[in-house]
Amino acid sequence: MSNFETRVQNVFREVFDNPDLNIYREMQAKDVVGWDSLNHITLIMTLEETFKVKFSTREVMGFQNVGEMMDCLRGKLPA
Repeated sequence: MSNFETRVQNVFREVFDNPDLNIYREMQAKDVVGWDSLNHITLIMTLEETFKVKFSTREVMGFQNVGEMMDCLRGKLPA
């Protein structure tokens, strides 16, 4: 797992209060206990704060899984 993926996983663990949570690209909200609309907003805001980026509403609404979220996030980071 890359440093980027570890940082994203740590955000998920913090937001969902689960130190054993392991993310994977195909993971969806239905796969995580407690991933409801409120925690989704918290997740997005925490990722934005952690990585110093901003997601557009269109981007957030388009995420089908964790992999798409991570790809979008990675695309916002400096090379």
